[in-house]
Amino acid sequence: MKIIIQKIKNIIIVLCVLFTINSQTCSAQNKNEPHLDSLFLLMNSNPERVILQGKELYKKYKGNPKMEISILTIIGSSYSVKKDYEKAIEYAFKTREISQKINDYPTQIQVAGFIGEKYHNLNIYSKAKYYADEAYELIEKHPLPDSLKFYKGNILFLKALIYRDELGCDFANTYYQKALEVYLAALKNRDMLRFSIADIYNEIGSCFLEQDQPDSARESFEKSLKYAVNGNYALLNAESLAGLGRISYLQKDYLKAKKEFDKAILILKSNKVENANPEVYKYISENYYALNDIKNHTLYLNLYKQKTNTDISAKKKSVNKIIVKKTAEENSENDNNVKYWIIIILCIFIILVIYQIVQTKSKIRKLKKQIREDNKHSS
Repeated sequence: MKIIIQKIKNIIIVLCVLFTINSQTCSAQNKNEPHLDSLFLLMNSNPERVILQGKELYKKYKGNPKMEISILTIIGSSYSVKKDYEKAIEYAFKTREISQKINDYPTQIQVAGFIGEKYHNLNIYSKAKYYADEAYELIEKHPLPDSLKFYKGNILFLKALIYRDELGCDFANTYYQKALEVYLAALKNRDMLRFSIADIYNEIGSCFLEQDQPDSARESFEKSLKYAVNGNYALLNAESLAGLGRISYLQKDYLKAKKEFDKAILILKSNKVENANPEVYKYISENYYALNDIKNHTLYLNLYKQKTNTDISAKKKSVNKIIVKKTAEENSENDNNVKYWIIIILCIFIILVIYQIVQTKSKIRKLKKQIREDNKHSS
């Protein structure tokens, strides 16, 4: 059974905020540099505006590698919200180009995790794991300072999401718990980690629902609400409430479920959140069906189908474009290699021809000399 915050939630996950905002930028900013948290929080409701502002900021801070990376990751994550995954990947690799030019391991960890998250958005798990492992290996080789240890939580969370999608909750739970440990320890120095903690509790809650443990699921969703209550985290609040509604639905308390679902819908509508997990609408539709409200059942079922199909189509289109682009690059590289070998062969051929000409001329000179000497002796 698919539960809240599962595969389709990949539009935008908590890792965006953490891979988006370099802690060194936020905690050690100078007075003239912008705080980027507000841009992240605007991402769900107005990604176009965030992209425009991000591009202006990028021009302003050109030449400041860490700021460039933080701003580009915000832009890339905003494209994910818009379901333009090809652009999101493009911006992810722009951050990689910059990170490779500076000898800063925390930044390289941030970037590798961000790229892995973008591939996870596209359900390309082999690539997502590759970059998550690359980031984790960097953390193991180059321990992070205390102010940036939450980066390890980011990578553990990403690994949990990948393992859940591929192998299920049992494999993911260990990584959820490890990520939680890191985040809870770092929370006192970074309040934005409430977003991460709330999201993990939602993930754990949905796993408990899969495992038919409603009491544990309720506890997790309520913990999520507790950590998200002080932040402008409409998406997470709505999904936590939808999780609570789902528990009541499964317990056949449809009126109580409707109260929770109504709260979730109110939050999504009032905050203009367009990228909520489509499963929310599916569960609301099922609850209306149980209440014999066919009109609203049909309305939310159609919303679920529309948003699901839109996301699947966007991912398919982006993946196809990425494959075509990669193939073109490989063909171009192969063409360049062919040209390279043709030039080498031609050069070798010319050298051999010149060598042969020189040798022939030398033989002719020797032959002429020998003929003259033979003529002298014969006379």
